[in-house]
Amino acid sequence: MSEHKYKDLLIKLQTDIQNGVYAKGQKLPSENELADATGYSRQTVRHAMSILESEGLLSRIRGSGTYVRNSEPRRSTSRNIAVVTTYISEYIFPAILHGIEEVLSENGYTTMLSATHNRVDNERRILLDFMQKPIDGMIVEGTKTALPNPNIDLYIHLKEVGIPVVFINGYYPELKKPVYVVADDRAGGQKVCEELLKKGHRHIAGIFKSDDIQGHRRYAGYSEALRAAGIPLNDDHVLWYTTENRDDLMAVFAMRTLRDCTAAVCYNDELALQVLNILQENGVSVPQDIELVSFDNSTLAQLSPVKFLSMTNPKEQLGQLAAKKLLNILQQNEETPAVLPWGLD
Repeated sequence: MSEHKYKDLLIKLQTDIQNGVYAKGQKLPSENELADATGYSRQTVRHAMSILESEGLLSRIRGSGTYVRNSEPRRSTSRNIAVVTTYISEYIFPAILHGIEEVLSENGYTTMLSATHNRVDNERRILLDFMQKPIDGMIVEGTKTALPNPNIDLYIHLKEVGIPVVFINGYYPELKKPVYVVADDRAGGQKVCEELLKKGHRHIAGIFKSDDIQGHRRYAGYSEALRAAGIPLNDDHVLWYTTENRDDLMAVFAMRTLRDCTAAVCYNDELALQVLNILQENGVSVPQDIELVSFDNSTLAQLSPVKFLSMTNPKEQLGQLAAKKLLNILQQNEETPAVLPWGLD
């Protein structure tokens, strides 16, 4: 490789980027495409792009391609906001999305929705897809936020190219100073357990989701309430599950976990209804033999033939506040996380 060849290409790419031919955040053609378009060898193209990457002008993402990291002019405004949640039409998500869309539409933005179904592989595919589209920012519900996330590199890249992200419900601690809007799950777990303690319950089971941070924090509040009441936590009465193994795990271990207990704290209303059905199938009366409490106060809890206490999720307010924070960031203002209280009707 002659020195002048890669230097000529280097200067050409730098000039194209500075002149806006390739804008900040834009994906460059592949090495083969650049080689065909410029007449340089693929080795020369790779060498020039590697130098631009080392200088911080380009950013390479494995499995996706090479993107412009720093350039002028700024990204053009699209008035599009990507919203990524685990689910869209189920459970509490319509209310959260309504809050987001209400604020965004009032401010002239269009919402682009997508769902991960709580899978990190889906999350990566969706993020890569949105990175190819004209968007100004993102609102994201993290996927399996209690686990190390393999897509942190994409979130770092989004920040580098000037696409802000506001997280809802949970967030990734690996990211530096993430902006998020969440419910106070620790306080919620403590409060709901205290309600059972006030009724005289002393043997209280807990069933929590292990692959997201909400489950961990609700468990922390639950265990703190027991400790404050002088009641030791019994691991035999705590059951952890994940998105994938919930049904199988509950079928095998639910009754064993609830044995000798008079009450149980359930991770959410979906789980509480599943526990209710298992108890009834085994001849256990609710709430006479065992009392259930839960989170979200969704239509599932409200329409349940057997009533149980469920903490009220600030879902619509959460969506509205997340959208407001994102719009504020887009106006070049600093933003901070927000933690909202659970309600108790």
